[in-house]
Amino acid sequence: MWGTADAFLFDFDGVLADSEPLFRKSWNVALEQWGHEVSAEDYWEYWSSLGQGLEGEIGRYRLLGVDIPHARERQREIYEGYVNDGKVPLFPRTARLLRILSSKDNTYKRPFCIASNTPYALIRKILIRGGAPVPLIVGGDDLEKKPSPDIFLRASSLLGVSPESTLVFEDSWKGVAAAEKGGFTSVLVLNHCNRKLDIRSDFVIDGIEPILDMVATGGVL
Repeated sequence: MWGTADAFLFDFDGVLADSEPLFRKSWNVALEQWGHEVSAEDYWEYWSSLGQGLEGEIGRYRLLGVDIPHARERQREIYEGYVNDGKVPLFPRTARLLRILSSKDNTYKRPFCIASNTPYALIRKILIRGGAPVPLIVGGDDLEKKPSPDIFLRASSLLGVSPESTLVFEDSWKGVAAAEKGGFTSVLVLNHCNRKLDIRSDFVIDGIEPILDMVATGGVL
């Protein structure tokens, strides 16, 4: 798998950043005025993985009177506050992985990019506050979000590589589906939120440690 790849595309939330619990928290604060709380199980499956979002929650629980634009704006404000306060953590080995991949001395030379639904500015702030270098980032600012393949296709185009020779590291159904629609090879990265979900991908790894081990040894394992 590693030897045939020309490039890597990394999803951010759930792969490099342990941000999903704070996304859930921000939504629950935003929904307090309507007396609703999103459970952890519902959030991991329906929000984070399937991407059904607020409309899906309203439909499942037949919530009445929710002002969707207001709730979304409130959630964005709350989550941006967490980011600005440095409360959104990277996974423990993310900074080291990005430093090695970004190093001119890295013997396992592959172009790479962070490709995420999350806006560019938020990703950049989280990386800086986590002590990680800031590589090329394609955020979901002006592109159709996953499961559309647009974000991954933009990233591969910027790197000058074909989808067929590129590995996409994802933690959600919508991300794996976007990779498959774009003709990429998908690698599901297991974390503490998605282990019980039924997500089919080309490969599965447990956290980012296998990637770090591979690049740290120049691709020799």
